[in-house]
Amino acid sequence: MNKKLKTIIEDIFKMDSTDLSAVVDAIKMRRNQLHFADAQLFKVGDRVSFAGRHGSTLKGVVEKVKIKYILVRTDGGTRWNVPGSHITKEKVNA
Repeated sequence: MNKKLKTIIEDIFKMDSTDLSAVVDAIKMRRNQLHFADAQLFKVGDRVSFAGRHGSTLKGVVEKVKIKYILVRTDGGTRWNVPGSHITKEKVNA
């Protein structure tokens, strides 16, 4: 853990409820920005992988790119709505 992050965490433990709520709101906003930016890196037809429930790795194809989420049809036929930052593009074997 770097020094800056350690300082931030220490400051969080000193905050009252109002300040803590403001930090939580800022974190949620930043997470939304990251999901949006990451989702826009994909296009329909991309081969992708992501961590499913219980830590299993699932692979599939992008069906739809939404604002922050990607709709993926897995190789097993199920459909998952996954945040853009949780998906990895698969290498295409040429």
